[in-house]
Amino acid sequence: MGSNNKKYWLVVTSPENFKHDREELNFKTQGLPDRNKKQVKKMEPGDRVIYYIAELQKFGATATITGTYYHEETKLWTDEDRIWPARCPSEPDIVLEDDELVDAKKLVPDMNFIENEQYWGAYFQGSIKQIPEEDFKLIESEMKKIISSRIDEEETGIRSEELKDEEDYRNAIEELNLQSSSVHDRIGEMLEQIGTWMDYNSQTRFKITPDHAYELDVAWLKGKNPEIAFEVQIGGNITEAKDRLSQARKFNYRKVIMVLKEDDLSRLNRIMKHEPELRNWMDVWSIGTVYEMYKAGEKFFKYYKILKDSSYKEKTELELV
Repeated sequence: MGSNNKKYWLVVTSPENFKHDREELNFKTQGLPDRNKKQVKKMEPGDRVIYYIAELQKFGATATITGTYYHEETKLWTDEDRIWPARCPSEPDIVLEDDELVDAKKLVPDMNFIENEQYWGAYFQGSIKQIPEEDFKLIESEMKKIISSRIDEEETGIRSEELKDEEDYRNAIEELNLQSSSVHDRIGEMLEQIGTWMDYNSQTRFKITPDHAYELDVAWLKGKNPEIAFEVQIGGNITEAKDRLSQARKFNYRKVIMVLKEDDLSRLNRIMKHEPELRNWMDVWSIGTVYEMYKAGEKFFKYYKILKDSSYKEKTELELV
């Protein structure tokens, strides 16, 4: 999850400036009024930013801070006579199109920084504010659900029936179009994506509770409520992975799953011999299971998304899906 000092910021923008950021500036610069320079000076590389479009009451993008504060009066944005001189550099992470924006009102009941839901709009006033990590990740999870519909459907050229053993699956995972480099992190990314397809608030490197020492490789939540915890154990200490899952059970995860190399299953069973309570709540998945579920999900959820969509659409004629 990165440094414990990482901060999460909500930046309020207008539809015009959001469009300009998306089409011209590519979210390379955070710019705010001079009255907000104290907050901008607190921004550090690695901090995350989420954009709230005030007039639309929707979230539109996330970015990561890449540098520190500077003062610059060159006009970049579109608002009349606005300079936004308190600045720092950033890079975009998720950027949504106009028809993809996330409705803030839908997430209000699950956001911790909103203390009074009746007057929730008041909590989005001002140009910038720091928000809890769990609120940021909840919003970004909704954005990832939208991004998942854009997934490249191009085949890797490998058919499942050609995969004979664990090494074949590892090689197939390395050929997938994923962002992570190590097999461990790529499996975590796949599990995060599967959870997103299933409408979970799906997170990698997620703390069991906000102030807990342990973090899980992957967590699936319903809103902010824990559901399923994953540990990807294809290297490292099995006992430590087991302990993290044990802690997840104590904090109300209804199911815990360890992704394990086949050769390590007998060792895990020896470790779990004297822990029947945890053992009865735990599943063990192979690397191949994750791969097969991910590849099946690419196809299934493409059509499931269409099935779930009940919105009215103007049509001159009907077409086959």
